[in-house]
Order: sequence, then structure tokens, then C-alpha cells
Amino acid sequence: MPAGRVLLAMLICLGLWTLLVSPSLKRSAEASPEGTRRSVSLAVLGPVSAISEALRVSVVTDAVVRALGREDPEVPGIGIVEPPEPIPTVPGDAAEGPNQGDPKPTGPIRVPTSRKKLRVVVVGDSLASGLGTYLERVMKPSLVRVSRQGQISTGLSRPDYFNWPATMRLIVDRFKPDLVVVMLGENDSQSLRSPQGPITMPIGTFDWADAYEERVRDFAHIATSGGSRVVWVGLPVIRDQARWEILKRLNGIYDDVAADEADVAFLDTWGRFSTPSGGYTAYLHDGNKVIEIRSPDGLHFTPTGYELLARAAMELAMQEFQLADKTIAD
Repeated sequence: MPAGRVLLAMLICLGLWTLLVSPSLKRSAEASPEGTRRSVSLAVLGPVSAISEALRVSVVTDAVVRALGREDPEVPGIGIVEPPEPIPTVPGDAAEGPNQGDPKPTGPIRVPTSRKKLRVVVVGDSLASGLGTYLERVMKPSLVRVSRQGQISTGLSRPDYFNWPATMRLIVDRFKPDLVVVMLGENDSQSLRSPQGPITMPIGTFDWADAYEERVRDFAHIATSGGSRVVWVGLPVIRDQARWEILKRLNGIYDDVAADEADVAFLDTWGRFSTPSGGYTAYLHDGNKVIEIRSPDGLHFTPTGYELLARAAMELAMQEFQLADKTIAD
């Protein structure tokens, strides 16, 4: 085939591919931190995505994605991510949840039965997606119903992209969770925005940490408003050492909020999954065995790592909220 035809075929294929994936790439760019890269990406992808939407190309793409069992194409290198479930309702269990204005239940988490299962929801970003998958396997399905609500590329900084407080209210109203497991923050080292889009607190300002802590505290209040307990899973050490300072600062905020709230407990994953000196390692020594627990991207976990993380979260729930040990699978 002449070289000109080969080049033309390549350009046509590239154009079609761009039309197909531009809406997904644009959504990922919208969730990315402020900066030149984000601005350029949106400037380039915006018009292409608009053409894709106008031609209804995205309808075909989304149908293929759903047929493959995924709600949205995964961002490369984010490890194990499965799509969240629709927010479930609990038919016949409405009497268990408190009415509006009732005082929140106190004391241990209720002991479940096969007819009235414990309701556990996992919320957060892509780390929470992997955690939810393996928490579901760690809990006994005969006694526990786990709802996986992890959403990739989300956090508390950008409610204009994904509004976690509003979603958490829906989860509390519909699912009436007994236990909420939160893992987010990886995407939050950026300027804080309002749900309408404008920046309310630029990153790097003196007041950013206080404003972010207020969002964490408000989110915890929503999560516990129906009587649920919260296990807030801290961010793990990552391979990119340049980001350690901000991640440690975020963990400090989560820890401080948990210390102030009786129904919230903080799980320190940094110390649990790091070297003795607090550095990054992809492996865990178990006797004479060396187990790989972190994915190649240096951020997410392997299946073994996620299972260890899930069991650690439930151990904390047993310690802090007297979660019944019979709910955990052997």
C-alpha cells in the first residue's frame, strides 16, 4: 500500500479513537489538579468532546463500556477498580433506621442476623473502589451486606466534579448504613471549589487546611447522622516521595477529626504498610515469605494488599465499635 494511504488510514483511525474516548478523557481532566496541564487538556478536549456528544458517539461508547461491566473507562495505572453499585435501598428494614430528629444510637454496632444483615458502605476514590471489593470478600455475606460506592478521581475538594456530601446524604437516607468505611484524599491536594465550580480556597494558602478540615468534619457528620459509625482509612505511603508532605498533612486532618468525633475512628495505614523508617515498600514480610502488597503504580494495592487493608479496617471497627467478630470470614 502506498505510504500516503497508510498515513491517511492512521489519521482516520486516530480521529475516530479521539471521538470515542474524548468524553472520558475530558471527565478525567476535569478532576485533575489545577494547572497548565489541566487547562490545556480541557481546551483541546472540550470541542472534540462536544462533537462526540453531538454525533451521539458517546452513546455507543458507553454501551460498550457497560457491556464490559464498567461504568466509565479506567484511568491507566490506577490498579484494581470496579464500578460502584447503584445506591441500594433496604426494603423492610426502614424501621431499623432512626426517624428524622431522633437521637443517634449509642453503644456498640448492632449484632446482625441472617434476616437483618449489617449494612456496610465503602465510599471514596479509586483506593476505596479496591477496598470495597475486598471488604465484601472479608465480610460474611450471610450476615453483612456491603455496598461499594467508590468513585475514581473524586474527593472533597471538587464537589463540582462529584459531590460527595450530597451523595453521602442519599446513602444515609436509602441504605441506612451501620458502618461507613471512608478512603479518599488522594485527589484532594488542589484548590477547593464550590458545587457550582468557582474556587473558594486556593491551594497553598494559609487557610486551606482549615477549610479542608471543615469539609472533612461536615462529611463525617453526614455519614454518622443516621446512627452509623465511621472507619476513616488514612492514605498509605506512596512511591512518589515528593507528595509525602501533603499526604501526611491530610492524614493529620483525618486523625484530628476522628479524635473529636465519638463515632469516627481513624486507621493509620502509613505506618502499617511502610518500611520501619516510614518509607515506601511494595512488599510485606510474613515470616519467611515476602508478599507483594502494592500495585506497580506505587499508589494502589494488590489483591493481597487490599484484603490486608480490609481486615485492618474491620479489626479497628471491632476494637472501637464492638463489631461482632462473627461477621468476619475466616
